[in-house]
Amino acid sequence: MVALAALWLSGCASTVTTEVTAFRQAGWQNDAPRTYAFEHTPQQEAQLERQTYEQWLADAMAGVGFEQAPARQARYLVSMEYDAAPGFVRVAETVYPDPWYGPWGPYWGPYGGYRPYGPWGWGPGYWPPQTVVRDVPVTFSSLRVYFKDAASGKRVYQVTARNTTEGGSLPSVMPYMIRSAFTEFPTESGRPRRVTLEVDKDKTR
Repeated sequence: MVALAALWLSGCASTVTTEVTAFRQAGWQNDAPRTYAFEHTPQQEAQLERQTYEQWLADAMAGVGFEQAPARQARYLVSMEYDAAPGFVRVAETVYPDPWYGPWGPYWGPYGGYRPYGPWGWGPGYWPPQTVVRDVPVTFSSLRVYFKDAASGKRVYQVTARNTTEGGSLPSVMPYMIRSAFTEFPTESGRPRRVTLEVDKDKTR
């Protein structure tokens, strides 16, 4: 169990929030040529799910100046890993009790038209607000993208995107994790940040 604020639960919201962390090799610069080819095993290449995700990834990389090329001509070899797992988060919420209901309805005080005055002043009810803790079922999704220099075989850049969604799934959040991973690319090494994107209601993916 982990304690998370409601900001992290993006299942029914109009935005999707993703935590992004990148690392880069010391001295690496995002200079031209920005050509790449995807690197995967023959088994991975046959996976339709991966093919779809790689197309989304290619679209995001094109937006930051990268061009896909044959492996022999590519400067970088790009690979991706992803996973999702169900779990729970513990969320604390503030609730306001309803006013006391008597035989003639809610008690508003002797003169009506207002709520009673209690030890906490005027408020939403006579009783103070209460904190309710509940366990919410969520999906923990993560995406990892690696850039490897094709000539030397050394990894030069990697970025991880993590999302926690109430009532969601990996396919539903994957396009947002990919876009978040390449927002402000390349980002500062080792500095976690949150990227919030609006839900695209015009697309079905």
